[in-house]
Amino acid sequence: MTEARRIKSGKWRIYSGPESDVARDPQNGAVAYFTSLDEARRWWQRLQPDDPPLKEAIKCAWCGAYFGRKMSYTTYAGRYYHPQHIPQARNS
Repeated sequence: MTEARRIKSGKWRIYSGPESDVARDPQNGAVAYFTSLDEARRWWQRLQPDDPPLKEAIKCAWCGAYFGRKMSYTTYAGRYYHPQHIPQARNS
């Protein structure tokens, strides 16, 4: 499963494979960074034309942190949350 994540600098990175390896430029081996999600999608589509369109990783609607592959999350009103961040849990 391949997904894009926005990092603290505001740039985007692509993670792929079962271990969420960072995508690297095949020409020079450098980690690939992008200024927008659309730019990352275009680059990935050129590199992997048979793959499905690149999606942004699932993140918590309250804190904005991305969920790792083994992290638990729940949905509330159609949005994803860490279990302790669901609105009804924070208000009690």
